[in-house]
Formats: sequence, C-alpha cells, structure tokens
Amino acid sequence: MRFIATIIWAFVLSAVAAFVLTSMSGDPYDMSLVIVMTIIFSLGVWTVSAVLPKGEEHE
Repeated sequence: MRFIATIIWAFVLSAVAAFVLTSMSGDPYDMSLVIVMTIIFSLGVWTVSAVLPKGEEHE
C-alpha cells in the first residue's frame, strides 16, 4: 500500500511542478515530463527510505 501511495503522491506533485514550470517558461504542458518526474521521485523516496535507519521503538 505504501508503494501505491508513494506513486500517487509523486504523480500529483510532479503534475503540479510540471504545470508550474511549463507555464512559467511558456512551453506546452507535456505529460511525458510528468511520468519521468514521477518515476524519479518514487525511486528517490524508496531509496531514501531503504537507506535511512529505522527509528528506535519506545515501550
């Protein structure tokens, strides 16, 4: 479930970022840019979560 949530949030944030960046530069909105950014963000989040140590559990 966490992988699906990561992909959904990465897609939403990528779509917003691509919309803002293309609007500021005057270029047409490109969905392939959103897909590439989604893949990069998802892989980055999964890599960081795998590398960082787990927190201590308190009883």
